[in-house]
Amino acid sequence: MGEEPFVLIEKKISDLIHVVAALKKEKEALAAELARKDGEVKDLSRKLSDMTRERGEVKDRVEKILSRLDAIEL
Repeated sequence: MGEEPFVLIEKKISDLIHVVAALKKEKEALAAELARKDGEVKDLSRKLSDMTRERGEVKDRVEKILSRLDAIEL
């Protein structure tokens, strides 16, 4: 009867160790996923910046063309 509480404590500690190990693995997986998502965000931000710049260039060209058309007397 004297060993029963120790057996219970050992089981709880063993269970806790398994939970901690599982949480560490999950944390590592989430950190890797976060790093991958950060890379995706940086890539998409760069693409958005490029597209915004290109849009501005196209807008400027269209405005110049329209200005030249306005300058033509029909």
